[in-house]
Amino acid sequence: MTAENKNEEPSQKGSSDRNLSIQDGVYESTIIQGDHNTVTVFSPINAGSATSTPSPPLNQEECRWRQALVSNVQHYWIEGVLKKSLHSQALIELGLEERSNAVASPLRGVGEFPDEPSRRLPDGTQATAIFDDLGAGRTLLILGEPGAGKTTILLKLTQSLLARIGDELSQPIPVILNLSSWAKKRQPVAKWLVQELYETFQVSKALGKAWIADEQLILCLDGLDEVAEKYRNDCVEALNQFVQDHGRTEMVVCSRVKDYEALSEQLRLRSAIYVQPLTPQQVDQYLEQAGESLTALKTVLNQNAELKAFAASPLILSVMSLTYQGCSLAQFPQLSDTETFRQQLFGAYVQRMFQRRMGTPYRYSNSQTTHWLTWMAQRMVQTSQTVFLIERMQPSWLQSKAQRLRYRLESSLILGLIFGTTAGLIDGLINGLTDALISMQIFGLIFGLTTTIQGDIQPVETLKWSLKAAKKFIFTGFIYGVIFGLILGLIFGTTAGLIDGLVDGLILGLILGLIAGLIYGLRGPGMQKRTNPNQGIWKSARNSLVFGLIFVLIFGVTAGLIYGLVDGLSFKLIDGLIFGLIGTLSGGGSASLRHFSLRLMLYRMGYAPWNYARFLDYATERLFLQKVGGGYIFVHRMLLEHFAQMEFKPVRKEKQ
Repeated sequence: MTAENKNEEPSQKGSSDRNLSIQDGVYESTIIQGDHNTVTVFSPINAGSATSTPSPPLNQEECRWRQALVSNVQHYWIEGVLKKSLHSQALIELGLEERSNAVASPLRGVGEFPDEPSRRLPDGTQATAIFDDLGAGRTLLILGEPGAGKTTILLKLTQSLLARIGDELSQPIPVILNLSSWAKKRQPVAKWLVQELYETFQVSKALGKAWIADEQLILCLDGLDEVAEKYRNDCVEALNQFVQDHGRTEMVVCSRVKDYEALSEQLRLRSAIYVQPLTPQQVDQYLEQAGESLTALKTVLNQNAELKAFAASPLILSVMSLTYQGCSLAQFPQLSDTETFRQQLFGAYVQRMFQRRMGTPYRYSNSQTTHWLTWMAQRMVQTSQTVFLIERMQPSWLQSKAQRLRYRLESSLILGLIFGTTAGLIDGLINGLTDALISMQIFGLIFGLTTTIQGDIQPVETLKWSLKAAKKFIFTGFIYGVIFGLILGLIFGTTAGLIDGLVDGLILGLILGLIAGLIYGLRGPGMQKRTNPNQGIWKSARNSLVFGLIFVLIFGVTAGLIYGLVDGLSFKLIDGLIFGLIGTLSGGGSASLRHFSLRLMLYRMGYAPWNYARFLDYATERLFLQKVGGGYIFVHRMLLEHFAQMEFKPVRKEKQ
């Protein structure tokens, strides 16, 4: 719909007068008269509201989950990103332009809706007002050049929507997600959303699925252009299918304009807007307000029209201001084409940020910082990640098969040695230390190799028992239990007789399988606020101890009933402790140890610092990164791309 400027006079060119408004119970009919034509627009009478019928009252638990999600979005994106963004350095009113031909609207071609490729909206028009005017089921596409402020507009729109919720938690909740990760599995958008809500905001998959089905979220999807190019059209098709299947779900999508226009498919959304570049007058006004510190920059831009057009991006203008503040004309590089200047600009920005004097007691060399950020940026691009979380680093980030094989062997050895030594010491109290250590070391190595087969590291961050999850894992637990039991039987059979050893091992394995299936029901995650780096791994380690205690208690009782009360209490306590150790590793301990092995290997290879959280905070202070909850993002995608395009050469480990 048309976004109006309430301050405009009716006689002003391009203004509109609403002459007739008719309500028929479903839609409102509005006649808009302009300078050259008359247009009739139909929109839902409840324009600006999220739903047409009152939502049912929420129970206490639902309110708690919704409040947690609102708090997380506010904390991560508004407090963590919007209020600290580089764009805030250039507080300039951004112009907006309506582009009706950018979306596959069902109204295009209808006589009352003549095609208007683009139309500048009145100064001061806000994206929130445009979104509101679209009515129930509103959907909007935001286009712009790199660094134009698309994400900032999306964040401000989200901030406005969050502010409206207040205590009315029954309203749909806006969530910000990045589309780049869709390319990993290229699954239906609804399934992708469930996984993203779980990984980004720790929303349980069951709860996320219910919210999506009930259309209780406003989807603010950034970075369509960050989806791998070969899958971008597929992503548009998946989004269109989701819009068709979930017609009341409201959505905003952001993309770089050139990447979007290169697609063969268009999004089927209600409307599209284009974020206009800054005008030369706006650039001059900004530089004038900065004072004498940017006099040289102002002179250079006024002498080079191409560079001044390049500075029409709020981000670029901010980067220029930070980089060349206080510089003289003699300090400017030789200027040629825009692309060369872009590379020089971000290179100079990086060097200038190294000069920032901060109060941190630790230091990293410029070469270390550059190389570690380069490796990190390249892995984020490779895995389509926007937010870097330490606990989400995976063995697949290693760059060769030889490195991944080496990691698997090293992590298996660490797991096996820790398990085998600890279990051997426990079992050795009764069965003899030497034999116990040998047998448990063998079993430990087998256990370590088996554990590392599973691929990705999956931290267990929260404990909440789920019957559905328990049923899913019981059968798998039985199978692995039988396998482990037979292995144990062969080991025990060397001293107790093969038949007795196999029987004992099989029984123990079946018990282990049953307990594993039941305890894995504790993997159902709840929603928490992630505020500290590597929080997931530390919680996983803590939860592994809880798993271990549960294993000890349940196994001791169960084994006692099977083997006899006296025998169970006197001898099976040792087995209970051993299988409690297995429970500890199964319930998150193995994830913690595998993560430790990966971090150790990356450090030895010079790919990453030892204290990753401390380094990321250091990079944040120098305006390379921004902290988002317990994760980190580059201050802008253009800086991420700058580091990702650099050649990575590991440096020698230096004192940190």
